[in-house]
Amino acid sequence: MTKQTWNLALALSLLGLALIPSTSLAQVGLWTKGPGKNPASSAAQAASHQTRTPGAPSYSFTLLSFPGSGLDTGVSGLNPGATTSKIDVVGGYTAADGEQAGFLTHVSGTKTVKETYEAVNYPHEPTGQYAVDINDSGQIVGSYQDGSGVWHGYELSGGKFTTIDVPFANATYTFPEAINNSGEIVGVWGNNGDATGFTLIDGTYTSIEYPGASYTFLEGVNSQGDIVGIYLNANGEQGFLLSGGTYTSIEVPGAVTTEAIGLNDSGVIVGDYYPNQTNLAEGFVLSGGVFTTIAIPGEPYTVLFSINDNGVILGTYEDAAGLSVGFLATP
Repeated sequence: MTKQTWNLALALSLLGLALIPSTSLAQVGLWTKGPGKNPASSAAQAASHQTRTPGAPSYSFTLLSFPGSGLDTGVSGLNPGATTSKIDVVGGYTAADGEQAGFLTHVSGTKTVKETYEAVNYPHEPTGQYAVDINDSGQIVGSYQDGSGVWHGYELSGGKFTTIDVPFANATYTFPEAINNSGEIVGVWGNNGDATGFTLIDGTYTSIEYPGASYTFLEGVNSQGDIVGIYLNANGEQGFLLSGGTYTSIEVPGAVTTEAIGLNDSGVIVGDYYPNQTNLAEGFVLSGGVFTTIAIPGEPYTVLFSINDNGVILGTYEDAAGLSVGFLATP
């Protein structure tokens, strides 16, 4: 699963793109320049030696559900908290009539948590859409589906929506995945059955592929320009870190699949992994080369999407009925 959880899963199902090995996935676009603005940082060191430890630190959990949504609430983005103490969360929800829409919620308080929700939707596009990430300045990126069924990205800044479409030949969809405090955007683009990462920095798009991979998703970016994502090659689907032009594979020991989805400025990485060939996933935190499992007790599926600079984690779990519930985990 990727950062949009059920949001992108739905979008990819509409495109006929399954997250499984496939020799039909074309490699389109090339790494042309380092997307990060700084040399290799502490994130690269943190990912270089990976071990796994059981258990998890103590967290308090706050469940997030868009009021009156009726069905799923899929959270996907948490502001970094590098320049502000506020907590903003974005995502998407499925309304009772089956339509998908985006939202922004402001979360405040510690013992008594208050959530204030507002809709975030690209104007004049009533079909599927969602917000996927937010930075400390309140800039939001997301995606929407137009009347022809084509998926586009957008950036919302200062109350103005700007469409994000990669300029690469044959591109049929664009999904922004993350935005950092410098306004750098990362995501995925493709044409029917393929998927390739991209960066958008100061108006310039760059196509990104993990070396030798069949597909590449860019999922998270921190203030240093370090990027985490997911790639597929002959050995399966795994996570990676891209820092200072160097790729480091991220694999939970013993897992069949690892997906790196978010990271903070200290280089702490979060995501999910599949212990075996099932649809049962658990969340992980990778810090100082050590993996720690975080899973909601009694629930079959937990995925972590973002971690801010204070260690607050944003994630989603899926219950036995198949409904998605968003949560904040505060240490």
